[in-house]
Amino acid sequence: MMDFNQFLTYLNPETASEVGSFYNYNPNNPYASINPSQYSHIDRKHMPADQLYADLIRAQTQDYNARFAPVENFMAQQITATGTQSLVGDLERTRSNMGSAVTNVQGQQNRDMSRMGLQGTGNFANSTTAVGGLVGGLNDTRLRDSDRRQALLTGSLSGIGQKARGVGQ
Repeated sequence: MMDFNQFLTYLNPETASEVGSFYNYNPNNPYASINPSQYSHIDRKHMPADQLYADLIRAQTQDYNARFAPVENFMAQQITATGTQSLVGDLERTRSNMGSAVTNVQGQQNRDMSRMGLQGTGNFANSTTAVGGLVGGLNDTRLRDSDRRQALLTGSLSGIGQKARGVGQ
């Protein structure tokens, strides 16, 4: 029995293209070469279902190696001894965001003071509240990166969609 590729070779190129597009055929699809009837003529003692199952496992392995293994390898390369390669960028974003928040609070305080006719002279950026917030933010960022590293090492990122939807609730 022939597979779909062999069938298409018997057709003229234009018809083969039309048939392939009609069935949404992709020659790089590892499952395309699996023919469920391929082993139907084989005697049961030679285990035709096992042979078909082996074909399926080979196709799944090829699919995994082509689509998923490169992503897993990339993620594994992100792991460092103390966290992930994303830590530097995360810390920069935390510092930037805390700086923006401090500037925002300073502006709010100055506007509140000016409404009462007073001059805002305090430097909120050097206050213990601002410094404490920055230190807390940086510590949380490091902890989050450590959690990310652990999730990459253990492969427990499977619930990442649920975690993303649960943020802020």
